[in-house]
Amino acid sequence: MSHETYSFGQYTGIVEDYNQQLTFDFKEKRKIKETVTSYYEEVDSEGNRRIHKETKETKWFSDGGKHNPTISHHSEYL
Repeated sequence: MSHETYSFGQYTGIVEDYNQQLTFDFKEKRKIKETVTSYYEEVDSEGNRRIHKETKETKWFSDGGKHNPTISHHSEYL
């Protein structure tokens, strides 16, 4: 096992096996919200340039209700 002493400001300690690979458990990860935003350039009938912003938001809930996931759409002009 490899040991290394480090010192950084007020923190001083020993690192044991600093080559250890950290693992992330993806099995416990659950998506709860996803947002997709799209921007479109449009020209109105008077020739003015407008930006159309569309947002799609998807939410998942922990209980298995009949509206899972819930999807909402938002549209606005900037």
